[in-house]
Order: sequence, then structure tokens, then C-alpha cells
Amino acid sequence: MLTLTAEELRELTKRKHADAQRAVLDALGIHYRTLPSGKPVVLRSTVEAALGGTMRTPEPQLRL
Repeated sequence: MLTLTAEELRELTKRKHADAQRAVLDALGIHYRTLPSGKPVVLRSTVEAALGGTMRTPEPQLRL
């Protein structure tokens, strides 16, 4: 996926609410776009460049 999932965004910012997430992204210098709902949309490549690495995507878990 090209953009962070909602879960990844919560993990990165340690915040649940969009306004608080945007504040953390601003503080980290991570560029994002804002949806009409106010939620930030962050490209995965932007985060990787800003933090100097690659993000690990969790392996799918088998649920029985």
C-alpha cells in the first residue's frame, strides 16, 4: 500500500484523533495531506525518508 493504514498512523503518532495526529506529524516534519474529514493521509515513502529507514509491514495472521 502506498499510504499508511489507520493503525500504522496511530502507531507512529501514538495518537487516536486526527488533530493530534496532524500535530505529531508536523512536529516530526512529516509531510501529509488532509482529507475533508480532517484525517491525515501519509505516503509510506515520506515516512521512510523522514525517519531514515523502512517501515515493517506486519505479516498477516491466520485467524481460526
